[in-house]
Amino acid sequence: MYSIWSSDRVKNTYEQKKKEMLKVIGNQVDSFFIDKMKELGFEERSGQWEMGLDIVQAMIDNKHILVEAGVGIGKTYAYVVPMMFYHKQNRKPIIIATSTIALQEQLANDIKIIEEILNYYPEVLSIKGQNHFLCLNRLEEYFSEKRNTKEYKYYETINGGGHEKSDWDIEIPEKIWNKINVFAFNPIMCRQRCSYKENCFYYQLRMNLRETDGFVLCNQDLLVLNMKKRKNANNEMFAANYEYIIIDEVHNLESRVRNSFTISVTCSECKRMMDDVIKNNRRMGSVLDEKVNHYLLLIDKIFGNLLFQIKRQDRIASNKDKEIEKYYVDRNIPGLDVLVKELYDISEMISLDFGIEDTYKNRGDDELLEKIEDQYSFFKSLSKNISEDIFWMNANTKSKEGVIIHKCPKNVNELTENLLFSDNAFNVIMTSATISNGGQNQYDYFISNTNLPINKTVLADVKESPFDYDNHAIIYYTEDIPHPSKEREDFIEKGVEEIVNILKITEGKALILFTAKRDMLEVYNKLCEKVSYKILMQKIGLSQSDVIKEFKKDINSVLLATGSYWEGISIEGKTLSNLIIFRLPFPVPEPIIDYKKKISKDGLMDVLVPEMIIKLKQGIGRLIRNKNDSGIVSIIDPRLGEKSTVSYKQLTWEALPIKNKTNDINKVKLFYEKIIN
Repeated sequence: MYSIWSSDRVKNTYEQKKKEMLKVIGNQVDSFFIDKMKELGFEERSGQWEMGLDIVQAMIDNKHILVEAGVGIGKTYAYVVPMMFYHKQNRKPIIIATSTIALQEQLANDIKIIEEILNYYPEVLSIKGQNHFLCLNRLEEYFSEKRNTKEYKYYETINGGGHEKSDWDIEIPEKIWNKINVFAFNPIMCRQRCSYKENCFYYQLRMNLRETDGFVLCNQDLLVLNMKKRKNANNEMFAANYEYIIIDEVHNLESRVRNSFTISVTCSECKRMMDDVIKNNRRMGSVLDEKVNHYLLLIDKIFGNLLFQIKRQDRIASNKDKEIEKYYVDRNIPGLDVLVKELYDISEMISLDFGIEDTYKNRGDDELLEKIEDQYSFFKSLSKNISEDIFWMNANTKSKEGVIIHKCPKNVNELTENLLFSDNAFNVIMTSATISNGGQNQYDYFISNTNLPINKTVLADVKESPFDYDNHAIIYYTEDIPHPSKEREDFIEKGVEEIVNILKITEGKALILFTAKRDMLEVYNKLCEKVSYKILMQKIGLSQSDVIKEFKKDINSVLLATGSYWEGISIEGKTLSNLIIFRLPFPVPEPIIDYKKKISKDGLMDVLVPEMIIKLKQGIGRLIRNKNDSGIVSIIDPRLGEKSTVSYKQLTWEALPIKNKTNDINKVKLFYEKIIN
C-alpha cells in the first residue's frame, strides 16, 4: 500500500513542479515575443504571440492543441520558441514533422536563427527518407567495373564528399542514383556486415536518432512510420522518451496515415512472386508447378477484367465530360474466389516444406511466405461482399500490366487516434494555415477525419493573418456564367472570355489553378490563340521547381497548373499578381470520398464542402506571400455569385481570408491600378 501511495506522491510532485516550470516558460515566451523580437527589429505579430502562449497553456493543462495560423503569422517561431525554453529545462527529444522536404529545410533554417537569438544550441537532426542518402557500399560496388566509362565522372565527384543528392553541383541521373543510394536499410545487417558504417552519414544519423535528446525534424510519412513501430513494439527510429510531437501542415495528416496503411498490387508483382516460388521450391515438383500455373492464368484473367472495368469507366466519364483520378472496383470478378484458394494452398505447401527443411531459412522462404500471405489477405478482402477496406484502381498504361489496385482501411480516423492520441506519454501540437472549414464548429472536419479527442485537446482560436488583405487584394467573382458541370462546354468558352479580360488588367502575371487536367488543356489551347502573353502549362516529367523557374523568367507570363500547385508553392512579388481559380475545387467522386459521404449525415455539407473550402483557401493562399504582395483573386464559377442559391455560399465566403470582393470587373481594374501606383 505504501509503495502505491508513494508512487502517486512522486507523480503528483513531478506534475506540480512541471506546471510551475511551464508557468515560468510562459513568462519567457511572453517576453520573447513582446520585448526580444521588438528589440531585434522583428515586426510585432499578435497572432504569433497568442499562439505561443496558447501552446504553453496547453502544455500546462497537459493537453494536445490544434491551431490554425494564417499566412504570415510566423507559426514556426510560435511553436519552436516555447519548445526551446522547455528543452533548456527538461532535456528530452522533441519531434517536429512537416509535410515536405522544402518545409523541413526552411524549419531547420528558422531554428538556427532562434538558436542564435536565445544563445542556446541543442542538437538538431534532420531525417529524410533513406533514398535521399548515399550508400558508400553500393557506390563502390556500382562503379567498381566502370572506371573506363563515361559514368565514372560521377564517382569522382561523389567520392569527393557529400551524403545526399543535393550536395553535389552536377545532376546525377536518376538511374545511377537509384543504384547508389541507401536501399532497404537494416541497422543490424549494416552494423555486422558493412565496412563503411563508420563513415556512412545515414547509418550514423539513424544511430544518433535513437540517442539524441535534441530536436528531430522529419516529414509526416516518417513520423507515421515511427508511431507504427512504437505501437508494434518494433523499436522506434527515434529516442522514445519524447513528451511533445509537433505536426506542421497538419491538414495533410489524414492522407499521410492513409498512405501508410495502403497496400498496392500489380499484375507484374504477382507474376514475379510466383517466379520466386518456383525458383525457391523446386523440390516440391509438379504439384506446386500446377498450382502456380493455374494461379498465373487466373491473375491474367483478373487483371484483364480490371482493365476492362477501367476502360468502361473511361468511356462513361468521357460521355459525361468527367475526369477520373481513382477508378472504382466492381468486386464481382470471375475467378477471384478460386485465386484466393490457390494462394492458400501454395502458402500451406511452402509452410509445410519450410517446417521440414530448416535450411530453407537461408534461402529467404520466410520472406517469400510473408509476401504470399499478404497477397492472400489482399485478395481475400477483395472477394468479400462486405469488407473493412476501401479498394480503388489507377492505370499507368493501357494494358493489364499497368493496372494498379489499391486497398486501404476504412477506419483511418481510428488508426490516427491510436497512433497519436491514445498514448499518455506525449502530447501533440498541431498547426496549419488551412485546417478550419468555416462555420461555428470550424475544426469539425479535421476532428472527424482524425478522431481527435476534444476532451484532451485545446481547440485554439484561429490566428488571423497579419497581412492587410483587404487593402492589398480583391476577389472578383463571376456572375453570368454557365454552370461548370451541367453546361461544361459553354462554361469553358465563357470562362476563357473571363480569363482574357482579367489578364488584360494585370498584363499577364497570373497563375490559373484547375481541378481537372482536361479543363486545363482545353483552356490552354484556347488561351494560346487569344492572348500575346507567354502561356505555360505544367508538364509531366518536368519538376515543379523547373516550371516555376520558367514562370519567373518572364514577368508577364501565365502559368496553368493543377494538383500540387494548389499548396506549397511560394512566388513573391509582381510575378504573381493575378490568381485565377477555374471552378470551385470540389473533390471528384472516388471511393474514399464516397465512403466518407456514406457514413456522414449530410454528404454535401459534412464532406464535399469542407474539402472544397480547405482547398480553396490553399489556392488563394498562393497570392499574398508577404506583407508587400498585392493582387487579384478571381473565382470563375457562378456558385458564389449573388444569383446563386446554393446552401454553402455564405459559409464559403466567411471562411476566406479576403473579404474585399466584387462582381464588377471595372472595380477590379480600378483596384489594381490603385495598388500598382
